[in-house]
Amino acid sequence: MLDNHGEAGLYAVALLALGLGGVHVLSGGLTLVSLGSAGAMIRAGSQAVLGLLLVPTGVALALRKPWSRWVGVVAFGGIAVVQLLPLVTGTTFAVPLAGVLLATGCSLYLLLAGEAFETAADDRALTEDTNPHEFVR
Repeated sequence: MLDNHGEAGLYAVALLALGLGGVHVLSGGLTLVSLGSAGAMIRAGSQAVLGLLLVPTGVALALRKPWSRWVGVVAFGGIAVVQLLPLVTGTTFAVPLAGVLLATGCSLYLLLAGEAFETAADDRALTEDTNPHEFVR
């Protein structure tokens, strides 16, 4: 069963998904409207798409939908990669390190928080009656 700390962590990640999703949709949309270079347009488009993916994922995480865990892992990981793209291409050395670490941390938290998405049917105790293959009679 999940304790209060685990529930608070899951709700914090859901809130961060909503916040980061909204910020990345706005940032990517404004960059797309400004019509920069081709590389900036690709980065802005991917940033906006990942932000659009994070907003419903944040709501689903708060509701503990099983699919939201894996979509959140991919979306948070994608946000971290998109924020590191300017460093990889060599256009700038100024990378939002806090955003990269926050997205990576949320992705790892969701990857390791499998018990938060378990149903009540998974928590039953195994006894001789419920699992006869494990016990020798």
